[in-house]
Amino acid sequence: MNVFAPPLTVALLTYNRRHYLQEAIEAILRQSYRDFELLVLDNCSTDGTAEYVLSLADPRIRYIRNAANNCTVTFNCLSAYHLAIGRRVIATHDDDIMENDMLERQMRFLDEHPGTALVWCRVSDIDQDGKPMLQASVSDVDRVFAPGEYITSFLKTRLWPMPSGVMLDRAALPKGYSIECYLQPKASVDNPMDTAGIADVLFPAWVNQKHAVGYIAQPLLRRRVHLNQFSHTVSLSRPGVPLYRRLESIARGVKGLTPDVLHFRTFVDRFDVQDAITTNQAAVVSPVIIRRIKKVVGKLVENVETAPGAFLAGLPIFLLKNLIMSGDGMSPLLGLDSNGYDNATQKMLLWAGKVVGEPESSILEPLAGKRIIIFGSAFIAALLILEARRHGFHVLCCVDSNSTRHGAELLGVPIQAPGWMREHVSADDVVIMSSERDHEHYIEAVIRQNVQSTARLLSWKELMGLPVIGVSQAECRPTTSRTLVEAL
Repeated sequence: MNVFAPPLTVALLTYNRRHYLQEAIEAILRQSYRDFELLVLDNCSTDGTAEYVLSLADPRIRYIRNAANNCTVTFNCLSAYHLAIGRRVIATHDDDIMENDMLERQMRFLDEHPGTALVWCRVSDIDQDGKPMLQASVSDVDRVFAPGEYITSFLKTRLWPMPSGVMLDRAALPKGYSIECYLQPKASVDNPMDTAGIADVLFPAWVNQKHAVGYIAQPLLRRRVHLNQFSHTVSLSRPGVPLYRRLESIARGVKGLTPDVLHFRTFVDRFDVQDAITTNQAAVVSPVIIRRIKKVVGKLVENVETAPGAFLAGLPIFLLKNLIMSGDGMSPLLGLDSNGYDNATQKMLLWAGKVVGEPESSILEPLAGKRIIIFGSAFIAALLILEARRHGFHVLCCVDSNSTRHGAELLGVPIQAPGWMREHVSADDVVIMSSERDHEHYIEAVIRQNVQSTARLLSWKELMGLPVIGVSQAECRPTTSRTLVEAL
């Protein structure tokens, strides 16, 4: 390694995880690409992390311990880009494990695609003990997104970067990510509830405003899944509003790009309605919320021919309205093509077609006679409750790992903690996972740790049954290892 100017800095962020840190460091040091410095950034760990790192003899290692009064996760991450010596930097985490050729593949990708300033990779998931978990179906094609393309494509694919797998050319670091901006007092500070988790998307979006960004489809990083990684913010809906507002603003700054404003703003409406419906504790939907829903759906239907993408983004609101009250019919859905959209949008289009085209039938018919437990208490959970209530199915409760939701109700259905399932879920019950994102393997890990019986588990997406027209069977395969028939 050139100790004065290595081409790459690997910044490893750590705090009180020595039991995982050793495995992460060993994986970094045995990389096939070796010309890098390893910058270990420690947020004042008290578990012997400092002693362990300082005992390592590898000259590539540089250890920095943050001051006790500045140990935030944000500061630790930002400092990685400013303390790094390398021209490129990757800020990874102490509980994730790099495959042996990860750095080599990413460095080569950036070398082979001039003008590309950032690349991230697909990840595979392992459990707390390092055992492989069932993987979700994701894009299996390497991509280079021209300036602005990642920002706009996120509206369809929602290809979410994993921060530990993002490598950046430091010259492209957005101005807003300076240490000075972090340390300066702000006139107004964002409510953390409103912005939780959105930085993972905004960071590559800011880079993509001026530069190409890339995606490597091969899983090069093993992401360790902890049960406490699930969000415990007060709202899972409100961060979506500033996320899409800021994505629209970033898109406006891309030279030559005319943003699909209605598409961005439909996502804002979607998360606004989601926040309203998921905080409606009574079984009856508030008239104020109904008026808001009708207004948004009216705008979507009015513009469906000129802005079909915006309509597809607003499908949950359209479906919500038609589960509460009928009246829209099939006409807005005719001719819509969900090919190229994320799996949840494809399945929701099928669901909407069934609700308005076959109002006497239900996607829950295979569950007749069974008690239903819904895992999650966000938008899809609300839709499942309304679907069940409309056709006489019994939803026993919602279960949510978010501790701020425990003891509340969603549309009159109580919300329980995961531990509730140990005593109350029987072999004859069905647990429906209501996540929109294809990460049911996360959720199944929580459920299996709390369900002692052989209760049936399935994703809401499996209830749709048939593949989407124009989409291959492989693209529409269930998000768990069981078909619907096998699950029941």
